[in-house]
Amino acid sequence: MPHLRRDSFTLLRELMRWRVAMVLSVLIFALMIVLGVINTRLGLADTAQLAWISLAVAGGCIAALLALPKHHGGTVFFVSIAALLVGVMVFGLHHDRPMQHWAYIFPPVLVFLVSSRVALAGMIAFGAYASAMLAPLVPAIDVVRFSSGYGLLVCFMFTYALLQERAAVMLRYHSDHDALSNCLNRRTFNEAVEQLASGRTPAAGCVFLLIDIDHFKAINDRHGHLAGDRIITLVAAELGRVLDADMPLFRYGGEEFSVLLADQDPEAARAIAERLRAAVAAADFQGVPVTISIGLAAWRRGEGSITAALDRADRALYEAKRGGRNRVVADAPTA
Repeated sequence: MPHLRRDSFTLLRELMRWRVAMVLSVLIFALMIVLGVINTRLGLADTAQLAWISLAVAGGCIAALLALPKHHGGTVFFVSIAALLVGVMVFGLHHDRPMQHWAYIFPPVLVFLVSSRVALAGMIAFGAYASAMLAPLVPAIDVVRFSSGYGLLVCFMFTYALLQERAAVMLRYHSDHDALSNCLNRRTFNEAVEQLASGRTPAAGCVFLLIDIDHFKAINDRHGHLAGDRIITLVAAELGRVLDADMPLFRYGGEEFSVLLADQDPEAARAIAERLRAAVAAADFQGVPVTISIGLAAWRRGEGSITAALDRADRALYEAKRGGRNRVVADAPTA
């Protein structure tokens, strides 16, 4: 489930890229008007033509950014600028004008468009291409100077992009995960539920498992809160060991966990819940006896609200508690 969702982290990243693209489009649009006018007045018809072409590209990007969804609009902008820069090199060769100063824009454009390693390959390829376009127009030493400066820029941009990617991975992990249990957190659970309810995932339904550590207050009172924290961590690890990789485990709150089983048969889900219960009951928690109670309820799109299914799972959990704990109780429709 988590890899299918368009979560708040992804949406924020797309929004920021869209804003950068919009600001740059407006700045390029204004700058090209100035350059077009100046070159026209100086009688430089070819560079004036390039400015008007760039103006048209910037105008088209602004229209795309306003008309398209933000993730598509940002991509259109950076692809358009990259294509423009490739064309500028050919334009310069055709008009016997060296355009190497435009080439320095290409590396940061790629950093916004693709992953760091793909960007590195693209930057190197474009550098070789720009040098080839420049070679017939300037002395060899100027080609060497351009290549050296461009190469240093590529090194800095690749390092920056790599650091940004690593920082984003770390930020996303800590944004999505609970610090104590290393499970996915409640915010991530809410987003996964919202994705299901809105139909933005392929899953047609799911089974919710709500899990609660039995007598957790007594564990805290008898062994201390640090021991209670350790029990939460160990129970989470035991649950994660039993679950398959595509079965996300969330810390629902306090000593409660939840599992979201997409497109799972209710009877199969109950069998999974029984395995979870048995695994925790049989595990060694450093001398502290620990069991869990589990309530489950199924939901299918078009058959009631997903919130109602969660309420049914919650009621089933309390029924398991009232029935003696260390047991699985399914909501009546899934029995």
